[in-house]
Amino acid sequence: MSTLTSPAGHLDRSFGTDGTTILEGSDVKAIAVLKAPGPHQGKIIGVLADGNDFKLFRLEKNGLLDTSFGTGGYLRWGFAGSPVRSTPTGITELSGDKLLVTGYVQEGSPATLYYPAVARFNAGGSIDLLFGNDGVYVFKEPLPTAQPSSDITPQQTSDGASVYVVDANDDRILFAFNSGTFRPYANQGLLIQLTPAGQLDTRFNEQGYVFFQFDAQNTASIGLAVRQNGNFIVVGTAPNRAFLAAFTPTGQIDSSFGTDGFAVLAQAAGPVTLTQLLLQPDDKPVAVGWFSVASTRKGYVTRTLADGKPDNTFNNALPVTIERPFQSLHLKSARLDAEQAIVVAGELNTRALGLVGRVTPQGLMDRTFGIDGLSDTGIDGILNYTNSMAIQEAGGIVVAGSKNPMAAVCRYHG
Repeated sequence: MSTLTSPAGHLDRSFGTDGTTILEGSDVKAIAVLKAPGPHQGKIIGVLADGNDFKLFRLEKNGLLDTSFGTGGYLRWGFAGSPVRSTPTGITELSGDKLLVTGYVQEGSPATLYYPAVARFNAGGSIDLLFGNDGVYVFKEPLPTAQPSSDITPQQTSDGASVYVVDANDDRILFAFNSGTFRPYANQGLLIQLTPAGQLDTRFNEQGYVFFQFDAQNTASIGLAVRQNGNFIVVGTAPNRAFLAAFTPTGQIDSSFGTDGFAVLAQAAGPVTLTQLLLQPDDKPVAVGWFSVASTRKGYVTRTLADGKPDNTFNNALPVTIERPFQSLHLKSARLDAEQAIVVAGELNTRALGLVGRVTPQGLMDRTFGIDGLSDTGIDGILNYTNSMAIQEAGGIVVAGSKNPMAAVCRYHG
């Protein structure tokens, strides 16, 4: 838990300006806390949307803009030139003082196509021209020939690409692209692996990428996490079902996991939308998102055993429902804290009020956190919408998104 002044779950007014930092742009899409030893360890790195491009930025630990990064604290870039729209969805710290931004480009009109994209930057705020094509890789490989018709609704997916670096040497870069209903890769789970130089890695499925489907149905791949043995788990959505899938390091289904490599997640009272996959040190996967009942959204958190079987030690193998009475609530991101509690962030989307919450390792709302496990949304300074979160070494919960109409970051006591 936090060594910062509590109470836990309350906005930390010592961060930024009265708890919040307003940035140049419309929406912070992702943040991370820098971990590499050195003068910038513990600072916050992020990426925000800004027109057709994106901006990287760096904050001091206390939330003030670090003007030594880029130009005055920012670096503006894009995955491709104008008029192509670049949408960032993730940022990851790599070894060797590198930063990786993932997302997608939108091309064409009126039939827009969405292509996964990755860019690598130097830690000081400049593009790494040794990666990909002038610092950028855009995936435009052909689709599998056979595809079912679309039956995944936008409510069953979350947008974007997530990334996980397989080992500390950055031997390869592996990420899942959530195509959802986005063409040209609609209805396909898609995993992509690049070499450190930013090219498709043929050690992975002999071509550098894998298209897959769950039970021969339309599939959205939300995110992935690498296990201790080098295998990795993908979380995804098929019509009316959320699932986990296990793969070997070479991109083959790991049939020892679940049933023939797949495990259906605990059902909720309505269709589940997943937004985050976490992996505990004991290899137990945690899936986070929301579900809908009669047009009202409620937070969803579930955990399985390492082999994909139900975990009776987590809320009796039932999903945790996170809700506020008479409000629609959905969760956008999550992290594990030092005690392996599950910290979540999202918003009351009927009122556009950001919030954070905490679930114990046993699958119970942490009543010592905020108000019955959730932060107070009736105070000044909180964000309106959230996209990402990170936890600082001292336990501070940093949340990123927007405070209408500007990009913003705030911090809560952990």
